[in-house]
Amino acid sequence: MRIVVTDANIFFDLIGIGALAFFFQLEHEVHTTVLVIDECDPADLAQLQAYIDNGKLQVRAFNEDEMKVVETTGRRKGLRPADRSILLHALEMKGWVLSGDKDVRNECGEMKLECHGMLWCLRELLRNGHYDKSGCLSALEQLEAINKWLPGKDVEKMRKELGG
Repeated sequence: MRIVVTDANIFFDLIGIGALAFFFQLEHEVHTTVLVIDECDPADLAQLQAYIDNGKLQVRAFNEDEMKVVETTGRRKGLRPADRSILLHALEMKGWVLSGDKDVRNECGEMKLECHGMLWCLRELLRNGHYDKSGCLSALEQLEAINKWLPGKDVEKMRKELGG
């Protein structure tokens, strides 16, 4: 089972397209950090709380000394504390990072951490039978409506793969 350390933007997108429950049915051990959870609004947190309560979402907290390590993780100035926390946790767990944030993705490249975004999540949902091609195409269209920062060329490639 693959460990994936998930950023807030992935959760927001999954919630936005109604795919959060499908995501937690994948064969991945899903982690995040308390700093990511703190970025969630009450409605999103309410949806995530069920997965925290049943153990499908593991949340890493940090003590004061560990927060000092979080603050120095990664080199990019644009990284927020939540970003740094998922990078550190992925290093600790030898996991993959799930994030759509460009700075996080670039930092993962430098840190030799495997990183995937929301399009990978959709492909996983398709591959695991949660969507057929038509349903995945519909989810992709919903995703485009709520996330203006998706990589355009990759979206078009995926659309063609899905027959759209």
